[in-house]
Amino acid sequence: MRNPTRLIAGLVLILGTVFVPSAPAEAAAFDPSGMAFPLDGEYRLTDSFGDCRGSGCSRAHEGVDIMAEKGVPVLAAGAGVVSWISSGPGDCCYLGIDHGGGWVTRYIHLNDDKKDAAGNYIDGSDGQGWGIAKGIVEGTQVRRGQHIGWVGDSGNATEGVPHLHFELRKDGAAIDAYPYLVSAAVGWDGRFSDDDGNVHEANIEIIAERGITIGCNPPLNNKFCPEAQITRGQMAAFIARALDLPNKGEIPYTDVVGNKFEPAIRGIEAAGIGFGCTETEFCPDVPLLRHEMAELLVRAFGYDNPDGTDFFVDDEGNPFEDSINALAAHRITMGCNPPANTNYCPDMPLKRSQMATFFVRALP
Repeated sequence: MRNPTRLIAGLVLILGTVFVPSAPAEAAAFDPSGMAFPLDGEYRLTDSFGDCRGSGCSRAHEGVDIMAEKGVPVLAAGAGVVSWISSGPGDCCYLGIDHGGGWVTRYIHLNDDKKDAAGNYIDGSDGQGWGIAKGIVEGTQVRRGQHIGWVGDSGNATEGVPHLHFELRKDGAAIDAYPYLVSAAVGWDGRFSDDDGNVHEANIEIIAERGITIGCNPPLNNKFCPEAQITRGQMAAFIARALDLPNKGEIPYTDVVGNKFEPAIRGIEAAGIGFGCTETEFCPDVPLLRHEMAELLVRAFGYDNPDGTDFFVDDEGNPFEDSINALAAHRITMGCNPPANTNYCPDMPLKRSQMATFFVRALP
């Protein structure tokens, strides 16, 4: 038998170069704690692993749903080989990547809608689009963070909202990927993408954690819109969620029916908390004013002013002056002109971020 070392050396002398198959990209063993976040765009992440699925909770959810707009790029969580993929039109769109060592990730509900001439996805064109990136087929070797497809609503998500169903498996068993996704997520801190560095961010996080706010850009709801003015309808929703009020009750208002905040307005009205902007209108889309905020919080949480102190000079004769003083007595408000804080600014609209802080101070 010939010596293989001498044979290769001979080939080098004859050909000048020896071509050896390149090593797989990122040959290091897959570690989920170091995986790339599988979306390149805005998203909303919740731990849905193990949730009930199917009729009568017949099965447990084996992935984590990452809510995002249709068309957001999907990325490979780690290097590996595509081992499971849609077979073609009518079977779109999903794929799986084998990372070696028993580790597999799956990417499901990729886009299957086509686009119109303006580049917008056409609802109802299910199965006519293709949500897997060009060149990605069974056996394709991919690198960590490589673009592999696009978010969609294919499969049994057709009647729902676009999202990526992401699975992490080890030796065939489904594993909760949520903690790994949280550590891999980049772009912002906390629940919302647009409040980083805001002085009210900590309180925004508190009311989000307690389910009092869900965000301002449904269905993603990954933004809080901290600089936007809070409306009377939004405030009704904050209170209804905080107190878990039933969404029913009679209302004397002509401008509420069909409004997205109608259930919350009915709830606070039935509880004796709500009041209109006129006798027949609630004005759900009108910015909430600071004196209205005081009255709503006092009605909701029952604060009083036991010493009868008059804290501010600019609310004399205001119909909600007693409630303003009650909030000040409990240090829920300190005024609007620091450091003197002799004014309350009763007719000033509130930002959503400011309302978060007022709400946290007012909560029992």
